[in-house]
Amino acid sequence: MTILNIHIKDEDKKKVQELAAIKNEKSMSEFIRKLLAENVKIQEISEKRVMSGNIEIPEYIPKNKYVGFVNGAIIAVADSPSEISRIAAGKVINSPLLIKFNGPKKKRMEYCFLSLSDLNCWNYAQIEDYSYPVISVGFKTNVGKENLFASIDTAASLCVLRKGTFNSETFEVSRKEKISTATGIVEAIIYSCEITLIDSKFKTEFILAPIADLFPFQLLIGRNLLDKLDAYFFGKRQIFCLKLAE
Repeated sequence: MTILNIHIKDEDKKKVQELAAIKNEKSMSEFIRKLLAENVKIQEISEKRVMSGNIEIPEYIPKNKYVGFVNGAIIAVADSPSEISRIAAGKVINSPLLIKFNGPKKKRMEYCFLSLSDLNCWNYAQIEDYSYPVISVGFKTNVGKENLFASIDTAASLCVLRKGTFNSETFEVSRKEKISTATGIVEAIIYSCEITLIDSKFKTEFILAPIADLFPFQLLIGRNLLDKLDAYFFGKRQIFCLKLAE
């Protein structure tokens, strides 16, 4: 093991000692090693975004189609970002997902819905000039399991699955409740399922709701699942990280 000499101010050393004690770390050195490892991981993920660079759509791609790139290689051509991301999720891709439209630029649609021991980080998926924090998750129904791309909705108390992604008859009904939405109170069926995230399985509830296929995700992770995790967002670097909550 290599030894690094790091000089810090006395007041910073005291803060680190206090934090290490609060977290019941074996030593201050172990605590600093963990912090350093997490920061290195964030820097590595950030470099992947920079390395993606400017990618041009080849001339043979049909007009008015969306094209998905990973590490500069085309992985899918489809009619919507949702289709691209679903194909990418099926390939279990962890590198940055870039989606471009081979046609005139489209106006961005704003969105809002229902007004792991180690740190794991991902780049945002990018569609033209816009980006979205997404992660591949395993979604299990009564007929099988499929990987989907999910985004985070910190305002939602429940997870939300894009209506039409699966036949609703393949879901296990949990209950029926009145739910407060941006357009008022509605009565909705709440389903339950098993979601695999960061190599961990979670039994969670969700509802079905319209999510436009312009977005590169089919699932929104709500507070009922997010509260079991620690989430970090680095907006300028276009990185988000998750780990199992301690």
